[in-house]
Amino acid sequence: MDYIKEIIELINNASLNPEINLTEELKHYHEKDIADAYLELDKDKQEFFRDNIDEQLLSDIFSYFAEENIEAIEELPNEEIADIVELMDVDDAKDVLDELDEEKQDEVKELMEGEIKDDLKLIDSFEEDEIGSIMTTNFIQVTTDLTIKEAMKKVVELAENNDNITTILAVEPNDKFVGTIDIVDIIRGKQTDSVETIIRHNTPYVYAHELISDDLEKLREYNLDITPVLDHGDHLLGVITSDDLVNIVDEELGEDYAKLAGLSEESDLDEPIRTSVKKRIPWLIILLFLGIGVSILISRFEVVIATMTVVMFFQSLILGMAGNVGTQSLAVTVRVISDTDLTKKENAKLVFKELKVGFTNGLILSIISFGAVFLFLLIKHAEIVVGEGYNIEHVLKLTSSVSISLVAAMTLSSLFGTTVPILLKKCKVDPAAASGPFITTINDCIAVICYYGLAMLLFYNFIF
Repeated sequence: MDYIKEIIELINNASLNPEINLTEELKHYHEKDIADAYLELDKDKQEFFRDNIDEQLLSDIFSYFAEENIEAIEELPNEEIADIVELMDVDDAKDVLDELDEEKQDEVKELMEGEIKDDLKLIDSFEEDEIGSIMTTNFIQVTTDLTIKEAMKKVVELAENNDNITTILAVEPNDKFVGTIDIVDIIRGKQTDSVETIIRHNTPYVYAHELISDDLEKLREYNLDITPVLDHGDHLLGVITSDDLVNIVDEELGEDYAKLAGLSEESDLDEPIRTSVKKRIPWLIILLFLGIGVSILISRFEVVIATMTVVMFFQSLILGMAGNVGTQSLAVTVRVISDTDLTKKENAKLVFKELKVGFTNGLILSIISFGAVFLFLLIKHAEIVVGEGYNIEHVLKLTSSVSISLVAAMTLSSLFGTTVPILLKKCKVDPAAASGPFITTINDCIAVICYYGLAMLLFYNFIF
């Protein structure tokens, strides 16, 4: 079904027929589809839409413009933006405001009224990497001094303005967190009993000043509809919803991907060239000097290259395959250690597994490469040692050098691709940020030493 087309047609009909209740009709559609349809309307129809829709529904729809198409909000008068943002959940409101330029953001905040202004101030008091910066205050709480009947009455009163009603938070009269209550237990419970009788006291929670990266695993493991966020006095400040968790995981994966590529942060399609360059250039400068280091290492084998110029033919093969297998091990390891805190035994198991995988893959590819390289040198009738002429024994030795160094380089690259991120995490360094660029260079060094070192040993009599 083309829901967007249906919605546009409905809005067009409503603009011609005042008897159509646009709000009621649009309640049958998802807010995301309505938001997409809004973007396809012309300016006059957009204005008609905003003037003839329920304010809360309009706010829910516009929350989808926080990450993309923020211009749909930016182009509105500040007073209208303030009215729309006031009705959003505080986390959505923060996302929208953060996308506005600083001057417009301040002007809109100045025009806003109500509790959300204080809620935004609370969330803004936390650093971007802290749990408190991504929590929402959209939840229902009841105090422990209520009966189940009184708690139900309060839930009914607050349900209209709260999305998260399946789990109710229980606090003492001083807002100190006690536990959670399932809405089903309130419905089934004996009306005259105290809510104390249905509270779950072992509910996991997080603290507002804890780092998002530190709590991510905990949030994912429990996978709660809402996770309470407390201050250090155990007073309830807000919650992390399942929707928030999905966004956190998505951002963390995006950041890890960017870091593995040697970027300081994610890039997007519309960002200025200057910004993209600024994100990428720091690691590229470091890699430039590391690459020079690899070149210097290769120069140490100048005598090997001078004696057997044909050896250069296969340098990129060894370096490339070592880099490929090392990157694979790195990606697997970063993914695993980001999800779980491994024990020493589990770390050893992961290293050993990747070592076996690297060796097995290296062995298979070395057999294939032996045949391919031997056939190439045979057809080319290549002179292996300068001045010695064509010699089948030399061909076999160089082919063996390529094949053996390939399996050695791939095995060692798998080892370093696994151990380096584990060691970095032990040292409290983000393995995704530091591993990628350094692993590339380490793998190159390993490949150079394996390849040229083995060639030097096999042709020692001709080199020295």
